[in-house]
Amino acid sequence: MSNRNGIGTRRWRKKQARGVSPIIATILLVAITVVLAAVLYILISGLTKGPGNTPIGTAISLGKMAESNSATQWNYTTSVQTATSGMTWANMIFQVQGPSGALVTTGPTKVVVTGLTNGCNLATYTFATNSWAATGATCAGTTGGSALVQSGDTFQFQASANLNSAGNNLVLVGQGSYSGSSVVALP
Repeated sequence: MSNRNGIGTRRWRKKQARGVSPIIATILLVAITVVLAAVLYILISGLTKGPGNTPIGTAISLGKMAESNSATQWNYTTSVQTATSGMTWANMIFQVQGPSGALVTTGPTKVVVTGLTNGCNLATYTFATNSWAATGATCAGTTGGSALVQSGDTFQFQASANLNSAGNNLVLVGQGSYSGSSVVALP
């Protein structure tokens, strides 16, 4: 009996000691790997965007661009229709792009902003340096780009050549907590 019980007990122990079948183990490992990969992807994709990454196209909207010119200067004027609270002029840089998307470097000179809410009469963006400066007596020692963008602010894009005949666009490129770009067609 002990011989028989011993054999029977050993067989029962062997069956109990067996793990999950190899097929089920493989399926579980694949499922765990897929879930971990999905969680890792979600975590990393959230980190690449960064906090407060607002598309510039939703942060500001502009009116229709108007054109005027003198013998040596072309002016393209528009006004801010709406702007996100807290957005400053330094949150964007300006570019002129041709129909193919290539940058136009000959012609664009500066953008002049008037009617700023920080008490400045003017802020000027220079294309050559991609920088803002304050001008006027009330703005001495301040940076014009630090002014808040408000509905009703007017800016005039100035160029030394006629840029609208080639199908060019003025492009606002988001900086800091703003991303992407917004295209304004030249008239």
